[in-house]
Amino acid sequence: FACAAVRLPESWTNKTFVHAMDYKGLVAVVMERCYNKDGDMQIVVMNNGTPKAEYRVYSGFVAAWSEQLTQQVALGKRWEVHNFSVAAVDSFLRFLYTGSMPSNTTVAMEAALMAEMYGVQEPGKSVEATLRGNVPIRDIYAMLEVAHRFPDHGMQVRSACLRALLADPEQSLREAWTLNSRILEELLALASNDIGDFELAKMIISWQEQNPHQNFADILQEHVSFGGFNDERFQEIRYHADRVGLGFLVDTMWAEAQASSGDWTPDFFKYLEAKWELQCQEHRRNMPFIGVWINLIPSNLGWKAPLHSHGPHKAQEEVARNVLPLELQPGESMTWFMPIHTVHVSGVNFADKFPIECDGEACIEIYSSKNGCGWELLWNSLRSTFSCRTKERVRWFKLTAKHYPFRNSLQVQGVVHAG
Repeated sequence: FACAAVRLPESWTNKTFVHAMDYKGLVAVVMERCYNKDGDMQIVVMNNGTPKAEYRVYSGFVAAWSEQLTQQVALGKRWEVHNFSVAAVDSFLRFLYTGSMPSNTTVAMEAALMAEMYGVQEPGKSVEATLRGNVPIRDIYAMLEVAHRFPDHGMQVRSACLRALLADPEQSLREAWTLNSRILEELLALASNDIGDFELAKMIISWQEQNPHQNFADILQEHVSFGGFNDERFQEIRYHADRVGLGFLVDTMWAEAQASSGDWTPDFFKYLEAKWELQCQEHRRNMPFIGVWINLIPSNLGWKAPLHSHGPHKAQEEVARNVLPLELQPGESMTWFMPIHTVHVSGVNFADKFPIECDGEACIEIYSSKNGCGWELLWNSLRSTFSCRTKERVRWFKLTAKHYPFRNSLQVQGVVHAG
């Protein structure tokens, strides 16, 4: 097709210059100047039966993008677009011509959803790339609200929004009460292992304080467990909850947790060591620790504990008791199995510092399991805090060193139960 609107700068007529410059960039500039200037097809943006904007495009050019657009063009040379804003339609069509996306993230999200409906995936990928950068939380909220209007589309970009929020859940969830209830439930379900029960309880209580006309009791009860709280943490939650009218609910939840209460500890493995030492004193002889209280299962059968003057078995025992550090090479894992005890986890920690990430990937991943079969990611080193939680009591843990050698001691915090 021909576009009379194109007027190339005089320097571009020099063949040497044209060959030297980015050809794609030149085409983008030309197409930008052609956009909405001419065409054999009319696209009309409708709102409640009223035309809000009109665009002229070349049907052959639009149809070439996807099979869905080919089918749309075959329906006629007038295309009425419903349910999308003028800005989104303009951005979608401008992308077809130039490959560029708007800087407004909310408009970009809507344009990407429209593009996906018509088989064009590139705008969605552009939005996903943007979300990997520093996008304000309120903008991500707005993008999720746009995606909520089209529940059958945009799974990838919606997931990218949620991942961006869960990178720092304690910060991003502060104003999540402003979200649509369905989006809020989806976000909380995904955040189940990304934020501790204590932090989440305080967050939900703060929502109640900010919005007293909405009742957050059901959300608190559904998404928070007091099983990993000690008395000090409960008293703090109780104080804040009472101020917003949730005191009775919190008392009830605490009573239910206390009915099956255990011992709170900042280090599960040191707790087991103390129990073992007490058993040795009671029986007046050394009792086995490895194989009874804890089993260590390395992914590499050639794994060795640090050298010890009393031999390798004693070295393994002291690794299990967090006396000696655990040493792993990149790609190796260590699994802990506790035959006698379970723990309701409320956080993790380490004895020493360690590398956090490598090329955007976590250097350390920790998984938990109640039976050694189904595993859930408990924590990874990309998180901004050590807060995490298990939905139920577990007796298996697995730590993987992804990119660097690991020499450290894992500390598991929570409430321990026998049996």
